[in-house]
This record gives sequence, C-alpha cells and structure tokens, in this order.
Amino acid sequence: MARATHKAGVEEKGKRTTRSADVYLPKEGESSLCKKCGALYQNKRWTMDEEELKKASAVKGLAQAVCPACQRMADSNPGGVITFSGAYLMEHEDQILNTIKKIEASSRRKNPLARIMEISQEKDILTVATTEDRLAQKLGREIYKAHKGELHYHWSHGESFVRVSWSR
Repeated sequence: MARATHKAGVEEKGKRTTRSADVYLPKEGESSLCKKCGALYQNKRWTMDEEELKKASAVKGLAQAVCPACQRMADSNPGGVITFSGAYLMEHEDQILNTIKKIEASSRRKNPLARIMEISQEKDILTVATTEDRLAQKLGREIYKAHKGELHYHWSHGESFVRVSWSR
C-alpha cells in the first residue's frame, strides 16, 4: 500500500491540510545548484559546504535552480523585517551594524538560506529585511541581549513572516 509523501496538519477540527504552503520550499527530486549564489540542494537541504560542492560539480548534467533565498530576494518578499530605533541606536550604530553582520555570517554558515536582503536607514530608524523569519528573530534577540532596550515580535497570521522592533 502506497503512502502519501506530504505531511498534513490539522487547521480546523477534523480538516486536514498540508503543513506548509510556503511557495519558496524546493520541490523534491534530484540535486540542484543555485544559478545565482551557488548553493547546492541535496538530500532535502541547501548547503554551501565546499566538499559537497566539489563532489556535485563533478557530476555531469547537474540541474540548475534558484534557491529559496535568491527567489525571495528577486521577489522582494522578506521572511522578516527588523526595525531598530532610538537615540541609543545613533550613538552605537557601528557597533550594532557589526553585530548584525556577524550574526548573519554565523547563521549563513549553518543555513545558506538565512540572509540579510537589505539594510536601510531613515533618520534614526534602521531597517533590516531578512530572507527567513528565524534570522530576524535571532537578530532582534541578540541585539537585545547585548544592548538591552525594548524588543517586540509581531507574527503574520498564516505566513512565515515576522516583524521585529527594537528600541532604546
């Protein structure tokens, strides 16, 4: 007897739905190489591991694709947005930006899809858009741990999107 390959959750009592309707999740199948950033999709995950990339580059006819992070960036559709504000931000802007970049680099080593899409500043408000909601949460949490202040999370209903605000 064949089983369904998708997992289902319960949205309303008695109604079954697929767990994730994220359009950026890759389709199952063969290995692929992102034609924009060079990330490799293999064994149901994206990686930038150099050893795996070398092995995959030796394979002839490796499929070309666009990873979910590059697709989000092309669509200008962030997974999370963090706003930093307050007088303290202006006094410690370089320090906070360095912390943000270090956290992104650390996260990207573990998960190549966790990226900062854009950093913009208007007056005393710094806005950071990320490809993943978890990276946005982590950035807010780490800045809060290092600099205190007020931290708030606002999740979108039904989507993997978070708006994080930090102020001091």
